[in-house]
Amino acid sequence: MTEPYPNQQPQQPYQQGSPGYPPQQYQPADPGQPQPTGFVTTPPPTKPNRRKPLLLALGAALAVLVLTTAGLAVYEGFIKEDSGVAACKAMRDGTSVVADDKSGSDDKMTEAEYREVRELFEDSRHEKLREHGTALVDIVWQVSNLPEGEEMGALAFIGPMGTHVAGLQTACADQGVIVNLNKK
Repeated sequence: MTEPYPNQQPQQPYQQGSPGYPPQQYQPADPGQPQPTGFVTTPPPTKPNRRKPLLLALGAALAVLVLTTAGLAVYEGFIKEDSGVAACKAMRDGTSVVADDKSGSDDKMTEAEYREVRELFEDSRHEKLREHGTALVDIVWQVSNLPEGEEMGALAFIGPMGTHVAGLQTACADQGVIVNLNKK
């Protein structure tokens, strides 16, 4: 048997260059359906990535936290004057170590003054200023609170007081502040 149409070419799904009709695209109803070859399909719409802005926000917050901590450390360590050194300068200049000294010429130390002066030395970054400053303030507080008629009890504090006065002068001098407690 012979072929009835031997010279006929296979047909194309659409005629190229035909006027007026754009090519048709195959759009499957199911995204998992197999695609015929030669047809272009559009990918299914994707959800926006919501993790990227969140990661950027967390990174920015972490960067701000690190920079703030570093700035505070630099300020506390190098820019802000040490409280113990400030107390040494006040003793050198003969001014009051306490910011709001209301005692006038009264030699008695109030509890508020005691706590404020002791805190200045406690907060110092320098070990010797902390050690000798707090010890000396404690001795002065104890001597100023001796009961009347027992002033001779202050003699018990002469040895430790001399040790801590000399130690505090040395600690202040180590920080560049010369304190002369003998001047009037």
